[in-house]
Amino acid sequence: MKKLIPILFVVAVMTACQKEPSLSELDDDYVVFTDYDKSANFGDYLTYYLPDSVLLITNSDKATYWTNDDANYILETFAENMAARGFVQVDSKDEADLGLQVSYIENVRYFVDYPNTNWWWGYPGYWGPGYWGPYWNSWYYPYPVVYSYSVNSFLAELVDLTDKTGANRKLSIVWDTYMAGLKSGSPKLNRNLVIQAIEQSFVQSPYLTNE
Repeated sequence: MKKLIPILFVVAVMTACQKEPSLSELDDDYVVFTDYDKSANFGDYLTYYLPDSVLLITNSDKATYWTNDDANYILETFAENMAARGFVQVDSKDEADLGLQVSYIENVRYFVDYPNTNWWWGYPGYWGPGYWGPYWNSWYYPYPVVYSYSVNSFLAELVDLTDKTGANRKLSIVWDTYMAGLKSGSPKLNRNLVIQAIEQSFVQSPYLTNE
């Protein structure tokens, strides 16, 4: 028993030195914000459509899209979480109850004030209302959101596509997430941090379920 005392003492000292996590480790994680339409009944939605690319928000006047393996991992993570919540992915926007749009701010900084019918101030190629069908001509945000979006941020929104009864309809955003973090020199680490942030956005949204 006496021989164990020094060992236990060393372990106790090491543990005492690690009472709080390293701030440098905490800085690696993304900060995740989520919000949703409090009047929405997500049980009323079953199907959703997910574009096959991530829109890049850059300084370019031309729309660019992220379609490599990392982008696919990100989109697949969203799809897996949606499936886990009871939503069914479909191949046609016309058949979908919801649209899931994902964007990445690559190297610019914007300030966005909701609600605004010209989101991103007409950014070229953005998932504008017309992307989701001829019925929509503007956006509608049932909740106030004011964000300062920074470089290396991801945005994702679920849009309600069920109301196709007339022209010039407002496209309602029923859920959104904003994920911001620092970019490291490791592509693999960056991808893992983004995937963790996506998972966290769903953890923070227990109401987002069809079950």
